[in-house]
Amino acid sequence: MLVSLHEALRRRIHDPSDLRNDRGATLVVVIIVMMVLMVGAVLVGGLVVNTASSVVSSRSTAQSRAAADAGLAAAIAQASGAGADPCSAVPAGTAPNYTVAVACDSPGVGQVTYTVTGTASGASTTLSAVYELDGLTPPTAGGPGLFYTYSMGSRLNSYVFDSANSEMGIDDFVGSAGVYASLGKIACGTGSVFPGDIYTKTGDMQLDNGCVVEGNAYIGGTAVVNGGKIEGSLIAPKDVGHTIAGTVGKVGGSEGNVFVGGTVTLNAGTVYGSVRAAGTGNSTLGSGTIFGGFTYKGGYGTWGTPATTIVKGPITKNTALATVPLPEIPTWQDVDFTPVNATTPPQAWADEGYKLTTVTGTACNKWSGNSADVTSVASTLTSRMIFDIRACSGNFDTNAGGANKQVKINRDIAIIANRWYLSGTKFSSADGQPHTIYLITPDSKPAVAGPQCNSPASASEQLNDSMVDPKIAIYIYTPCKMKFNSGPATFRGQVYSGELEFGGGVKVAFAPRNIPGYDFGEDVDPWPGSGGAGTDSLGDLISQRDVP
Repeated sequence: MLVSLHEALRRRIHDPSDLRNDRGATLVVVIIVMMVLMVGAVLVGGLVVNTASSVVSSRSTAQSRAAADAGLAAAIAQASGAGADPCSAVPAGTAPNYTVAVACDSPGVGQVTYTVTGTASGASTTLSAVYELDGLTPPTAGGPGLFYTYSMGSRLNSYVFDSANSEMGIDDFVGSAGVYASLGKIACGTGSVFPGDIYTKTGDMQLDNGCVVEGNAYIGGTAVVNGGKIEGSLIAPKDVGHTIAGTVGKVGGSEGNVFVGGTVTLNAGTVYGSVRAAGTGNSTLGSGTIFGGFTYKGGYGTWGTPATTIVKGPITKNTALATVPLPEIPTWQDVDFTPVNATTPPQAWADEGYKLTTVTGTACNKWSGNSADVTSVASTLTSRMIFDIRACSGNFDTNAGGANKQVKINRDIAIIANRWYLSGTKFSSADGQPHTIYLITPDSKPAVAGPQCNSPASASEQLNDSMVDPKIAIYIYTPCKMKFNSGPATFRGQVYSGELEFGGGVKVAFAPRNIPGYDFGEDVDPWPGSGGAGTDSLGDLISQRDVP
């Protein structure tokens, strides 16, 4: 058997026809092997491609997630800024790319939702974060400021603030050094610049072209910005129609918000912050721009331009929107002056080094008429002095032609008078040192609330180019009318009056003082306002989730 096998192999090796018969089988084997290798190569290549695609996709997703996180961080940073409105629009970001949608009072009242979408290389990630809105804290204000009056009696025309000769900056004083009125309308026009806040508890406001309020406006009545400008915010809680046909806020400012208790009409107006209208009526988005959001309680209409074109931020209906109240200022302070005797002042004055001269008889001639010459009795003093001239029928009057209109002092003085008529009077320092002059008409009935101006007390005036030297500060207190008129004139100090009439042409500088023995609001907390725009502030995070 072995021999037969050997022979068969030998013949196969030496027989060419047998070799030709095996070539087909070998080719089949080679093809099969090649196909197996090709399938393997395809499988491996697909695996590599899938792995690379997965890596790219994961990187894009991570980048879009990072972009969304960056957008949320930007929204929170903007909402947490001083005076910022968390409901204002958030600008879109580039590098990384994100957009932020803001929904105020959503999903519930007192909440704000930021929906942020980040994109990167075709991938996107959307997340939603809901925050609490801490309560709307109104700004605070108080008095007295530069001018405090129980009743505003006229327009404040050509009101010019003299910062160079002010004793301190407006922002350095605990009072905002503005204009405060319990009653009456605050109105102004070209040439009037208020360096601080304006406040009227029950009166209206009208700011015409050229009038600028560099602080906030707190208005108890109807607010009309008629071409004028408020660089801070407007707070007007009365449920009436208010009008913005001027500017509220400024470029780059942190305030510029409008809070009204009624409705608002935007008529070619510009609001750099947000607008909130808490009235149940219909507001009008006629023309102009609101760079922040618009929140309303009732409804709104337009004059044809889409609301979304006028309002750059979110537009939100909030049926629970509350009115922002006015801050409180101290009530009217009644000042009395009852000396111990003709030469002894009240103890509070004596404690501050003042002595008393009660002026009667012929001594009154130095205070009024052609022989008036206050310098002769006030420029060589040896101590602080109070001159009580209430017994003088001519009062303090420099209007007569022969009167010495130069009033020079070398010590702090107080003049207690029923009235004064300062015509062309020039107040200055006799020794070159700073001094204070108190001009006081005591309240006629201190036990009765509010200013009481009864005869012989009557209205006082500063007019006909009267001047106050930068070394002198004048504190005016009167329960009657105080009138400033006929410029060019200057005034430096403070005014606390029952009524204020401002004829214009007077340049005013701020030098705060306090009457000995009286508290004009220091115990009001805070006194007076250090507040801000009165916006909601961003509270705690309620929830955060990815949006499919």
